[in-house]
Amino acid sequence: MSDVPTLHIRNVPQPVYDALKRRAGRNSRSLNMEVIAALEEFVDDDRRSRSVLRRLDALRAEFLLPDDAPPPEDVIRELRDAEPRGF
Repeated sequence: MSDVPTLHIRNVPQPVYDALKRRAGRNSRSLNMEVIAALEEFVDDDRRSRSVLRRLDALRAEFLLPDDAPPPEDVIRELRDAEPRGF
């Protein structure tokens, strides 16, 4: 007996099933192998997304403005108003 888990999926919507069958054909794989590949891609994408979010949180922590800093829109307005008009 194998130690590899088995997953049974019921009530797959027909369009999803058809798309998986087409994808399996394009990739020269069985439907089972295509579903496994799709699940692996999902897990990898999820892992990458969480990694990106962690990096963004770390960057945000590095660039937190002090509580007394003016709002960005005020700084932009002040810089824009200070530019010569050229007319």
